[in-house]
Amino acid sequence: MIKLARVAAAGALLLAPLGCSAAADTAGSTPAAPATPSPEQTAARQDVPVELRPSRLTGGETKSVRITARCPLPSGGTEYRAIVRSEAFTGLVSLLPPASTATPAVPELTGTALIKADAEPGRYRVEVRCEATNDTGTATLTILRPTPAPATTYPTKAPRAGGGGTAAGGPAEGSGPGVVTTAAVLLGAAAVGVLAARRRSGT
Repeated sequence: MIKLARVAAAGALLLAPLGCSAAADTAGSTPAAPATPSPEQTAARQDVPVELRPSRLTGGETKSVRITARCPLPSGGTEYRAIVRSEAFTGLVSLLPPASTATPAVPELTGTALIKADAEPGRYRVEVRCEATNDTGTATLTILRPTPAPATTYPTKAPRAGGGGTAAGGPAEGSGPGVVTTAAVLLGAAAVGVLAARRRSGT
């Protein structure tokens, strides 16, 4: 019995340091640091400048608008272009480098959009998305109401013609003797002249 007690006591002494070290390791351990987001997740998108020429036009017929967007230059072999959409356009519009399909030295993309012939007057949002970087930009297009054409008027009376008092502001129509009265006076004068001529010839 004495020998068993001694063996048990020796085992307890051997296991005691192991338990202490385990407790020390547990107490001294620190939680793992959270993963930091990648630069792609934290980078904010740029607000791309967009220019419309013209930015105001009159509706009622199909017209075109020149669009210029300054998208960031892509890295690598990504194609440099942008897509434009608006409720006032007849469809999607592609913007490309003005000189060639190669990446230019100055970041600039251009294209032409056709306006719907039946677009209602108002303000329309124009949205641009750069395909290489997914940066976006906006502009506002204003469509004005067409000005109505002036009504065509036609004269109700023929203009006065001829010379004399009529052309120079003579008496108005109906203020002088009528046509029948004037003809009667002329016929009477002619008859008097004929009678006078016969009397001379008879004497």
